[in-house]
Amino acid sequence: MKVCAVKKNAEELLKELKKRGNAILVEKGGNGEEKLVFGEDCIRFGMKPKNLREVLEMLADIGYNYALLKGFNDDELSNLGIRIPEISRAEEADTADDCESLKSLIRRLKEKEGSEFCGAIGVFIGFVRKIQDGREVVRLEYEKFDEIYDRVRSEIESEVGSMEGVRGVRIYHKAGTVVPKEDIVYVLVMAEHRNDLWEPLKRAVELFKSKLPVWKKEVYVDGEIWAHDRDLRK
Repeated sequence: MKVCAVKKNAEELLKELKKRGNAILVEKGGNGEEKLVFGEDCIRFGMKPKNLREVLEMLADIGYNYALLKGFNDDELSNLGIRIPEISRAEEADTADDCESLKSLIRRLKEKEGSEFCGAIGVFIGFVRKIQDGREVVRLEYEKFDEIYDRVRSEIESEVGSMEGVRGVRIYHKAGTVVPKEDIVYVLVMAEHRNDLWEPLKRAVELFKSKLPVWKKEVYVDGEIWAHDRDLRK
């Protein structure tokens, strides 16, 4: 799902985006049938999110292609883990990063050509542990090297996708702040049979851990450290 910010002409942009796919306006305040108001309206939609990122993941779950954000400040948008451009034309929305959920990633795999031959999807989920080496974790902060991230991820997906019986691979890593028990990364492999899954899934996890250009800062109740610096000290 493409996520973009808008300051004016939101209703016009929403109409244009609806011609390209399922679209919704997420507004901080206001009302209207085409809007999901962050707050009480989320409850009306059956949502009980803790933050805006959860709202977006829920919308990706449902199957929206575009979400327009209106009324949120830069601080609220900067920590969502994806690049959110401010747009004035509908065509600009396709330059935005994708916001995905586990459910939306599975749906994308099942929509791929060749999925009709498959009967299994294996999933690795990495999430934030509360205790790391005896220290209490407050949050983790991830930064991506945007200039090469997509290329490296595609190379990993292509390598694993060439393994016998594999018909699709997706790797999705969040950026920004994540807190204990929150998901960090999803690695999915779709294969013709379950026995085709295990080695490719293991290989995909090993490759993303060693090659994906993502840096992690670990913030504890008694200090903080970049994971790379910690590993060098061992």
